[in-house]
Amino acid sequence: MPGHLVDADDARMLVEIGFIALSAGLDRDAEAIFSGVSAARPGGEAGPIGLALVHLARNEPARAVALLRPLPPTDAALAYLGLALAREGSIGEARRILADVAQTASGTPFGDLAEATLAELRGG
Repeated sequence: MPGHLVDADDARMLVEIGFIALSAGLDRDAEAIFSGVSAARPGGEAGPIGLALVHLARNEPARAVALLRPLPPTDAALAYLGLALAREGSIGEARRILADVAQTASGTPFGDLAEATLAELRGG
């Protein structure tokens, strides 16, 4: 594939490993994996989203927002952007984005994430 150092299946596997590392508290390892995915698949969203989640795990929501804001407005990027904005304290913008994702991606994992985050923001 021109412009890509790894194919889509290999990138998906690396992203899964990055999420496993992040869920195990290995944020430095996850960061290295997601940085590698970003370098190997330039223009893709998986690397930046993974890096944004690393920053959220480190309680660095502004850095997560900075990574997510320039991405194309996919359900995944918007759901995580809404989450990051909420953690950053930009509640109004977070609610608007999350409500849109909850509506347009209803019944998907990203729609569910948006709904759950909105519920948290409502206090229940």
